[in-house]
Amino acid sequence: MTTNKNPGIYVHIPFCVRKCNYCAFLSGASDEALRERYVKALCEEIRIRARLMSDHAHGVFDTIFFGGGTPSLLSSDQIARIISELKANFNIASEAEITLESNPATLSMESLRGYRQSGVNRLSMGVQSMNDEILKRLGRIHTAGDVIRDVQNAREAGFDNINLDLMFAVPDSSLETTLIDIEAVTSLEPEHISFYSLQLEEGTAFFKEFERGELKEVPDEIDRAMYHAGTKLLKEKGYEHYEISNFAKRGYESRHNLKYWNMAPYLGLGLGASSFIDNSRVMNVCSLDEYFNLTGKGLAPSAEVHENSEHDNVAEAVFTGLRKVEGIRYEDVLGSYEKFWEYYSDVFEEACEYEREGKLIIDEEGMRLTSDGIDISNSIMALFV
Repeated sequence: MTTNKNPGIYVHIPFCVRKCNYCAFLSGASDEALRERYVKALCEEIRIRARLMSDHAHGVFDTIFFGGGTPSLLSSDQIARIISELKANFNIASEAEITLESNPATLSMESLRGYRQSGVNRLSMGVQSMNDEILKRLGRIHTAGDVIRDVQNAREAGFDNINLDLMFAVPDSSLETTLIDIEAVTSLEPEHISFYSLQLEEGTAFFKEFERGELKEVPDEIDRAMYHAGTKLLKEKGYEHYEISNFAKRGYESRHNLKYWNMAPYLGLGLGASSFIDNSRVMNVCSLDEYFNLTGKGLAPSAEVHENSEHDNVAEAVFTGLRKVEGIRYEDVLGSYEKFWEYYSDVFEEACEYEREGKLIIDEEGMRLTSDGIDISNSIMALFV
C-alpha cells in the first residue's frame, strides 16, 4: 500500500438547529452553554491525542474539516480557539485547506468575516435545493433567498473557495426541478458542488414516513435519469466530475475528502468521530456524557479500535478508490497489474464480464467505472471486499 500521504484532521460538531427529515448523522439540539462546554472538551481531546501520538511521526497535516451537525452554530471565536489548539499541538501546514460546513440561515456577515479571519478558507453550505417547497419538505430551516444572500456575503467576507451541497431524488421533486436546481446553484458560481441522491436511513423522519406508507421512494430509473442529466449539465457548466457525487472547477477538488478515497491517514476529533491513523480505524464514543467524562479525566474518548489487516487495506483502497472518476492504479494498491490480479484472481472473470457489459474499464494501469458502471457501483465494488 502507498502510505506517503499527508494526513488530515476531521472535527465533528454534533449540533444543529433542528433535525432535518432525512438526516441520520450524529447531531442534536444545543444551547450556548452546551456548545461552550463541548468546545472546551474538544480542545482537551486535541491535547490528549497529541500526547498519545507524540511518539509517532505523522508528517504535516494539510487539511482540517469541521463537519456536523452544523458547525456554523459555533461562534467564530470558538472555531478560532479550536484551530489555534490544533496548531499548538500538531504540525499544520501553512497552506492547509480548512473547511467549515454550514447551513444557510445560521450565517451572518459578522460570523462569515470571523470564520475567514480565524483561518477557515473553504466554506461548504448545505443548500440541498433552491425550491422553497422542497426545502420545507426536507425540513430545512432556510429558503433559496437565504442561500443567495449568504453566498454573496461569503464572497464579500473573503471566501474564494465555496462548496454547495445539492440533493436529488427527494420527495416532490422531478427531473425538471433537479435541473432547475442545478441552473440556480451554478448561477452562484461556487467552486465546488456535491450532487447526491437522497438515501432513506433508519431512524429518520422520512424513514418513519416510508414505514407508514406515507412516503414513496423515487423509482430507481428516475433517480438514475436525474443523476445522469444533472452530471451532463454540471459538466456543461464547467465543472469537472472527479468523484461519483462531486464536481469542481479545476484545482478546487476537496483536498480533505480525497484523503478518504486515497486511503490517506486522518485524525477524527469530537463526538462519534472516526480516525484512520497508524493503520488503525478508531471510533470515538457517541454519548455526549461519556465524551465529557473521558476527556475530563484526561482519557482518549475512543469506543472502538480496529487494526487493519493487509486485506482490509487492499479492499478499502479498491472500494473507496473506485468512487473516483479516475479510478484506481494497481501501483498504488498492490504494486503492479500482475500482483493485483493475482491477489484478486478469484474475481477476475466477473470483473471482465462487467468490462464486456460496458460497466468497467480495465487496462494495464488500473481500473475505473464507466458512467453506466456508476449506476451499479456497489455491486462492482463488492467484488473486491
